[in-house]
Amino acid sequence: MTELERHIAKLLLDNDCVIVPGFGGFMAHHIAASYDEKNHIFLPPTRTVGFNPRLTMNDSVLAQDYVNCYDLSYPEALKRIESEVDEFRQMIMSEDGGHELCGIGRLYVLDNGEYDFIPNDNGITTPATYGFQAFELDTLPADESQPASTQAASVAGIRRSEPSPFAAYNPMAESAVPAQTHTTEEADQEQQTDSPNIPVKMLRHMAAACIVLFIMLSIPSRLGDASTGTVSHSAIDTNWLYEIMPKEMTSGKPESLVPSGQSTQAEAITPTDEPSALPYYTIVLASRVSISNAQQYVDHLHKQGMTEARVCHNNGFTKVIYRKFASRAEANNALNKLKTDKSFADCWITEIKQNDKH
Repeated sequence: MTELERHIAKLLLDNDCVIVPGFGGFMAHHIAASYDEKNHIFLPPTRTVGFNPRLTMNDSVLAQDYVNCYDLSYPEALKRIESEVDEFRQMIMSEDGGHELCGIGRLYVLDNGEYDFIPNDNGITTPATYGFQAFELDTLPADESQPASTQAASVAGIRRSEPSPFAAYNPMAESAVPAQTHTTEEADQEQQTDSPNIPVKMLRHMAAACIVLFIMLSIPSRLGDASTGTVSHSAIDTNWLYEIMPKEMTSGKPESLVPSGQSTQAEAITPTDEPSALPYYTIVLASRVSISNAQQYVDHLHKQGMTEARVCHNNGFTKVIYRKFASRAEANNALNKLKTDKSFADCWITEIKQNDKH
């Protein structure tokens, strides 16, 4: 994965459009949540990405990210993006099956020289929808009970047979029973018209829905638990996030920067008369780290023999720099020797134009 791909993937987390000058634009589209009636699956909201090769005008979003990340000037950031775009084109053309773009999609080169982009089926990671998963909910089985009319009649008969709990003993009512003129059929008709009837089938469905709702609320599942979802292909792969995160100096740094019994390339660099006045050029070994981590890294480098490494506070940022050079050419020679060691593969050169705190 190139640095250009890391910046594109990081910017798409919070932006709907990222334009690479001279190459094309990547645009994010929001897809609302939906329900698959055929498979009975609820699909969460996602974001997918499209590519437009005609969007080549610089909108400064990518360049500004380079400026903030590498402490470069704006013209230097544009030159670096231009060189990385050329390398990115050559990488795509050299791969026959297309190039996988950092969990976003795959880029292909057509016969006419144009680019074709196929987005990832699972969409891209979005902070607003992170953790949402698809889930399956089976429909309730059909009830093969007796017809509703028969059920209503049976419920009405049960209600008529039950005595009223509010009826009190009244001897005058007992003596008045023979004097009633209404027949039993007429009383039944009046009682049926006065009391509403609810079908038993509807009551069963309501009870089943309440039970399902109670189970869902009382037994919550953890996010990411494979036992709670039956659709595993809808999960979004987020492992590439660790590749685009800023690199900080932690306790997991290798104990030795060079193999035992061998001298480092940095020791082979013969120090020259370093400038004491501003401005000067220097090699940045680490940037945007905490003060404690920077000091630990400097102490570690001093033990390895790189006594010219130190902590620098410039423009509000904390860096670990190595040596001072009067010209960029001298700094480039020293940087090329350092990069023979894989531990210093991400170092770069910067110019210090104002006083810093050490």
